[in-house]
Amino acid sequence: MRELGGKSRGFLTFVREKGRLWLLVGGALLGVLLLLFGGFHTDTDEAQTVDTVQARVAELAAYEAQLEKEIRELCEAVSGVGDTDVMVSFEGGYSVCYVGEGSDGPATVGAGSSEQAVFRRVSPPAVRGVGVVCRGGNRPEVQQRLTELLSTALGISSSCVYVTGK
Repeated sequence: MRELGGKSRGFLTFVREKGRLWLLVGGALLGVLLLLFGGFHTDTDEAQTVDTVQARVAELAAYEAQLEKEIRELCEAVSGVGDTDVMVSFEGGYSVCYVGEGSDGPATVGAGSSEQAVFRRVSPPAVRGVGVVCRGGNRPEVQQRLTELLSTALGISSSCVYVTGK
């Protein structure tokens, strides 16, 4: 009990006074509603994760198509090579290097649910191997030139390059 102005009053008396009971009931109701509906953001998070994965797959497919086009053009520029088809295989996906990576984790920006790691660079996936099928690819001198060219240009071992004719 509290002493206010010489009167002893209870908590309920204090709350009932001047409509404060409705304020207390409204606050409790709001709290319950927040607890009930506060968990619905997970569907949005999952949808964003799926969208992010699909975006990464699309980026990788575009990168693969661009790299195959560049390799095809490079091969067709070699004397004795024509009508080239190329296939590239990758070691994995994109790799991300974050600022301050270490035992404490990466550096972050923001706070709470909006906190995000700061990345330094995104590296494309490493090329694991290349297959080339082209006119003139049956000749040993063309195979050797293309193998040396592609292993040097892509920074892979010559054993990771296969050239054959059509």
